[in-house]
Amino acid sequence: MSQGATAGIDYSGTEPFFGEIRDADGHTYPDPELFLRDADADYLGEFGTDFLRKFAASEQFKSDRDRNRVFLWETKGIGALGAYDPEERVDAFDRMGVKSQLLFFAGGNDAAVAFQRRTNGRARACVRVDMTEVEASCRELDRCIKAGAAHVNLPCAQPPGGVSPAHEMWDPFWARCQEANLAVTLHLACSGFLAGAAPLFPDRAWGDAATLRGRPAERAGGEEATSPWFMMIAHMGAETYLQAMVMGGVFERFPRLRFGIIELGAKWVGPCVERMDLWTDVMAKIGRALPMKPSEYVMRNVRVTPYWHENLALMVQRYGLGDVYVFSTDYPHLEGSRDPIGKFRKWLSQLPADYARKFMVENGKLLLPEL
Repeated sequence: MSQGATAGIDYSGTEPFFGEIRDADGHTYPDPELFLRDADADYLGEFGTDFLRKFAASEQFKSDRDRNRVFLWETKGIGALGAYDPEERVDAFDRMGVKSQLLFFAGGNDAAVAFQRRTNGRARACVRVDMTEVEASCRELDRCIKAGAAHVNLPCAQPPGGVSPAHEMWDPFWARCQEANLAVTLHLACSGFLAGAAPLFPDRAWGDAATLRGRPAERAGGEEATSPWFMMIAHMGAETYLQAMVMGGVFERFPRLRFGIIELGAKWVGPCVERMDLWTDVMAKIGRALPMKPSEYVMRNVRVTPYWHENLALMVQRYGLGDVYVFSTDYPHLEGSRDPIGKFRKWLSQLPADYARKFMVENGKLLLPEL
């Protein structure tokens, strides 16, 4: 239904996997009231703080808060149901039919674990670990695991600690992640491009043209408005990281490591895996062959979220890799769309009937196991 109708979109009576859905991408916003009175809350920067202050005082915010239960899917941004309140987030999950969600949290690690706890583990709020130095990274990871963390989100703007993530010095880190059953993820912002520090990307000057320029929209959620150039190259940091992990044998040494690449699209995954499989023959000739094909490691250990506008059916048909793709809502960001279930259902209708359960439920269990 449209926003002008008497009720919003409701899949409780029509979605066969309602209540079982695994959602591999969700977000929070800072609580406007708490954030704006916290003198130390400067992590959003001047632009983010000014935006939050203006929006929290707007009529739009008040209207969104009044209507967000009836128009759950249609209401986006800070005023959405559960945008910053964990008890409300559980209510949102129940209304969406989502059993659990990877949550990219707007705040510190202790607050993330507390948010997760208050949702009874249904929101797996990410902790962040700076991989500059192994011992310090492991200490913070150990601290977060002891507190109850189930999801760690890592940077991929530059080689961790100045080496490949497959370097043996990082094995203690990956061992901890495997042992704790953590979901390890790379996310859209982890490449550093939005912040300006992105050595893995082509020089920004390549996107300096009238038809390629852009900036995030001044609203709640706006990555998709950054620029056509950004959206074409946004996956490059994560793709480089993944190739190093696979070809460097990390998933061979740590076969139970759970690894997700989130909100970076999936159209690049098939060609990337195809290239890696091709190079296994070369590696065998120089005595560095892996026991399994790269595609097999990726299907076993890795999950990737397609954008709703990517042709999921064509990707599965062309490259296989059906185990890799997972459902996501990006809730409550606008670019996740106001009807992600309906939009993905259009692609799923072009695939064998049993694939819908894999995409909506089973594949996501790698990143969202039972706690």
